[in-house]
This record gives sequence, structure tokens and C-alpha cells, in this order.
Amino acid sequence: DMGIIDIYHYLIDEISDPRVSDWPLMSNPFGVILISLAYLSFVLYLGPLYMKKRKPYALIKTMICYNIFVATASAIIFYGLLTSGYTTHLSMGCEPFIISDDSMSLSMARWVWWVLILKITELADTVIFIFRKKYNQISFLHVYHHTVTLFLAWITCKYAPGGMWTFIMMPNCVVHVIMYIYYLCACLGPKMQKIVAPWKKYVTRLQLVCNYFTSIYIHYTILYFSKSITFQYQIHTGIWNSAFRVICTGGRRLAVPFLIK
Repeated sequence: DMGIIDIYHYLIDEISDPRVSDWPLMSNPFGVILISLAYLSFVLYLGPLYMKKRKPYALIKTMICYNIFVATASAIIFYGLLTSGYTTHLSMGCEPFIISDDSMSLSMARWVWWVLILKITELADTVIFIFRKKYNQISFLHVYHHTVTLFLAWITCKYAPGGMWTFIMMPNCVVHVIMYIYYLCACLGPKMQKIVAPWKKYVTRLQLVCNYFTSIYIHYTILYFSKSITFQYQIHTGIWNSAFRVICTGGRRLAVPFLIK
């Protein structure tokens, strides 16, 4: 029988990708766990407590710089993922994950790691909401999305930074480019806000469509090609699909404000 330490060693060392084990945050899950706990502590308690008797900060320049950064980073990562195989030999179907030291495979793994770093950076979305006292924008879905996608990015980089999972990251990057350009425009004063206001509903719908697409892609690709999927992929698929099912089935119904007063 395997003890807890044996199970931990098996999950963290034996079935993971050895190429990424020495990369920052990738040797074990504790770094990402600490980041997520710090995030949740700030969002649910420390941030609102700090702002309780303070006036909201404007943070206009901060938001402009932040939105430009995230939109640009998302575009760069999209290009990196695309040119690490999808413009040459990879398809949109069930591409097997192969651990290899060839330049394309290593490039893909590195870009997946940068996706993780970007997901950590995007936690600043909620921090900015807190400092601006925009508590109505901190919904359950918002916090759930940021927390879960952080772990999904880590799991992908740890166990399968290649193959079919990298394809579903690309539409997500495109959506994020559009989202943060919209957020950027909304920061540029009342005139620009009036111009982009009609597009808000389309940006929201685009997010939901992307989530539905991701869930369907995962489910049906695995359904039709399950015989070629390894044990790691089966675990990985279960986690991805469970997370996206909650996002997709919740939709707007889960997008209700947190009880932060």
C-alpha cells in the first residue's frame, strides 16, 4: 500500500514532466497554493478591511498601464503558442503529449509556463477592484475563475505542457486581448466610455462562448480519441472539464456579488 508520502512523490515527481521541475514555482504546488491563499485572504477579508474607512482610489494610470500590459502579454503568448508547433506540425485535434527536448517542444513548454505567470499577474484584477471599492464587480464567478485558472495553468505546465491542451489556451489569449483592450478604452474618460459601452455585452458573451468552446473541445476530443490518451491526460481532462462545467453551467446565474460590505 502507498502511504501519503509515496502518493505525493508519485504525483509530483513520477508522472509530471521532468523538464519543468526546476523552473520557478514548478517543483511543488506549495508556491501556487500560497499565492492563491494570499489572494483569497486579501479579497475576502484583508482588502475590504483596509478600505473600510478609506475613500476609493482612482488608479486611472495604474489601470491604463495594467490593461496595456495584459493585452500585450496575451497577444505575445498567443503568438508564442501558435509558432511553437501549430504553424508547422500540430493540428487542432487530439495531439498526444510527448516529453521531448527538441526546440519546438521546449518552446511550447516555456510558453505554457508564461501562461501560468500571466494568470498570477491577472489576480491584480481583483486587487484593483478592492482599492477602487468596486465590490459589485467581485462576483463568485470572478473569484472562482481567477483561483481555478491559476491551478489549471500550474497543472498544465507540471503534467502536460504540450499537445492538445496548448490549443485551448490560444482562443483564451485572443479573448483576453479583446477584453483588456475594452477595459483600457473604458479607462480613457467619459467620451470613450460612451463609445465602448454598447460593446460590453458582446465582450461578456465572448467570454462565455470561449468557456463553452473549451469545455466542448475537451469533452468531445477525449470522447472520440480516448484510446490514445495516457493516464496523466485522463486525470488532467477530469480536472479541466470539472472546472469548466462549473463556469459554463453557472454563467450569469453565478455572477452575483460577494457579500463584502
